[in-house]
Amino acid sequence: MMALLVVILSCQGFAQEHKTPTITKTFELNQPGTLNSKSSGGSIRVKTHDEPTVEVRAFIRKNGRVLAPTDPMVADILEKFDLEIEKNGTVINANAVRKSNFARLRNVGIYFTIIVPREMSCNVTSSGGGLRISGVEGTHKLISSGGSVILENTSGTTTAKSSGGKAGATNHNGDIRLTSSGGGVTLDEARGSVYARSSGGSVRLKAIQGAVDAVSSGGGVTVLGDCNSVKAKSSGGSVHVNISNLSKELHLESSGGGVDAVVQNGDQLGLDLDLGSSSVHIDLKNFSGQTKKNRVKGTMNDGGIPVYMRASGGSVKVRYED
Repeated sequence: MMALLVVILSCQGFAQEHKTPTITKTFELNQPGTLNSKSSGGSIRVKTHDEPTVEVRAFIRKNGRVLAPTDPMVADILEKFDLEIEKNGTVINANAVRKSNFARLRNVGIYFTIIVPREMSCNVTSSGGGLRISGVEGTHKLISSGGSVILENTSGTTTAKSSGGKAGATNHNGDIRLTSSGGGVTLDEARGSVYARSSGGSVRLKAIQGAVDAVSSGGGVTVLGDCNSVKAKSSGGSVHVNISNLSKELHLESSGGGVDAVVQNGDQLGLDLDLGSSSVHIDLKNFSGQTKKNRVKGTMNDGGIPVYMRASGGSVKVRYED
């Protein structure tokens, strides 16, 4: 029920952008800039256009209804918020922070939709809703304690954290850190190093080009892609990896299930193997070392790349594919 409530609240905020904004301000910006935005009462949506301007749309909602600019309740509600929408050089500030406690303003919120040029770094925080960020290029820090954090078609060094929902990204270019304590973590198509942590669900990383460091204490971990290095650990499920171009390290651990690894052309690589579980399944070629039902330790093809796998909740399986 709590997860459903978070989704409903986040969707309510994002749906406001199709309505008439209560407040709209537009600023000229013909060079790369920075957006600082904070909301303690609603979600924040950032998207891009091809114009040298930033348009900030603020939606004031009361009892589920977006107020029109001429609504007499607008002035009274604004007295209860510190609302800041301004430009300072290349920095845009769009903030709506409650002055009083949450209980007294339970049915009131201010949501933002902010339209920016593509070259815009984003520092965005919400304690009352989710975040959805699309199309921006820069350095980004995104935090939500009231909903999910979703990124689409973004570029640049990025940190995204949710304690009220999931953290997810699609088509990201650059190093990225995704963490969630309220849901799962998903990443689909990424180029750069990936750091992923979830204590509220699974971690699913697909079509990754780069090094991966992934941990889940609330579900399993899946890593698929063109990864030269993978560290993956789960205490809440199994670990599944299917990668190509392994060249640095493969370190997989599960205390909640098994470990299943597919290494493209792995039988042609020099590997330093250290595998252990209730049962270990691997086709050894040009191997030197010790093998038992529950343990394999030694080298393949004269060694080189460290490969460590442990499973206390299932078996370890290693396969090769061309």
